[in-house]
Amino acid sequence: MVAQAASGRIDGGKKQLRKQWMDKLREAEAVALDKLMPWFTSDRNPIHPYRLAWEINEFLNDDTIYIGDGGDVVTISAQAVRPRGPGQWMDPGALGSLGVGTGFAMAAKMAHPEKEVMCLYGDGAFGMTAFDMETAQRFGAPYLAVVGNNSAQNQIRYGQIAKYGPERGDIGNKLGDVEFSKFAEMIGGYGEEVREPDQIQPALQRAREAIAKTGKCAVVNVWIDPNEYAPGTKAQTMYK
Repeated sequence: MVAQAASGRIDGGKKQLRKQWMDKLREAEAVALDKLMPWFTSDRNPIHPYRLAWEINEFLNDDTIYIGDGGDVVTISAQAVRPRGPGQWMDPGALGSLGVGTGFAMAAKMAHPEKEVMCLYGDGAFGMTAFDMETAQRFGAPYLAVVGNNSAQNQIRYGQIAKYGPERGDIGNKLGDVEFSKFAEMIGGYGEEVREPDQIQPALQRAREAIAKTGKCAVVNVWIDPNEYAPGTKAQTMYK
C-alpha cells in the first residue's frame, strides 16, 4: 500500500471515496461562503475586516504567495482567501507566533523571485518586525504588505472584555492610530492609507504596479472596524 501511494497508484475504490469526501468538503465550503457573502461585500464604514479579506482574495493572481501574520485578522482571512495553487499560503500556525510574516515574505521572495509575495498583517504583528522590510528590500526581495489596522491587539482584547467586562478588560490592549503607509515611503517604497471599502482594490492594484516599476516594497494600511471579531476568536475556550 505504501509503495502504491508513493507511486501514485491507488485503486479505483479509494479514488472514488476520496472524490466523494472532497465533494462534501466543497459543498460545506459553498454553504459557508453564501452565509458570509453579505460581510465580504459590506460597504460599512469603518471597513468590515471580512471585506478586506474578500478584496485580497479577489486581488490574488496565479503566482501570488499569500502570507498571514496576526491573530484575529488572519483568522478572518482564512475564511475568504483562496491562494490559486499549492505552496502559496503561509501563516503563524496554531501557536500565534506573531511577527513571522516579514521573514516569511523575504524567504518566499528570495526562493521564488518570479512570484508576487503579499503579506496581510494585523497592526500589532506589523509593529513587531516591520523594519525588516527594509532588509528584504535591500536584498532584492520586495513584497506587498497589507495592514488590517484596528489600533488594537484585537484577539487579546476580545478575550479580556469577554472575561472581565469592558471596564477592566478593555485596558492594555489598544495600540496607537499609526499610518503605516509612511513607513514604506520612509524606505523609498510605495504607501497608501485606505479608509473606504471601495478603495481597497484600487490601492492594492496601485501597490502592485509600484512594486513592479520600482522593485521596492509597498504598504497598504487599511483601517478596519475594531469591534468586529472572528468567530474563532469568540469561541476560544480560554476566554470562557
